[in-house]
Amino acid sequence: MWTASGSSCPKRSLGARFWAAVAILAGCLVYAGLRWVRPREVAPPPLTVVDVPARVVSVTFEEPKPPSPPPKLNINVASAQELEGLPGIGPVLAGRIVAFREARGPFRSVEDLLQVSGIGPKILDQIRALVTVGEGP
Repeated sequence: MWTASGSSCPKRSLGARFWAAVAILAGCLVYAGLRWVRPREVAPPPLTVVDVPARVVSVTFEEPKPPSPPPKLNINVASAQELEGLPGIGPVLAGRIVAFREARGPFRSVEDLLQVSGIGPKILDQIRALVTVGEGP
């Protein structure tokens, strides 16, 4: 049964239904408007030709050469300072080698270094590949 307010339920107001209908209508209009309005197509910027000077570079690939071993140090002519550059030889041992050489003459072999006080097989093995004997001055 309808009442004078147009509602079968007297407790509900006409305002709530009105605003619900407005919301639905607005939603439909927005949806329809989005479908009818097409987005403007944006053209990409025009391409320009740029002249870039080219450089020709020749590249050759070579196998790396293994580093050459350092030249061997002649213990018969080396100074104490040069002998200090050897592993395990400090200023004291270098001085002893020079003193031994001056007292007894040139070394005949690398193994003769074992006669110098303070040089043992361990130090000799460290420097064996780095030293040589030759004729003294």
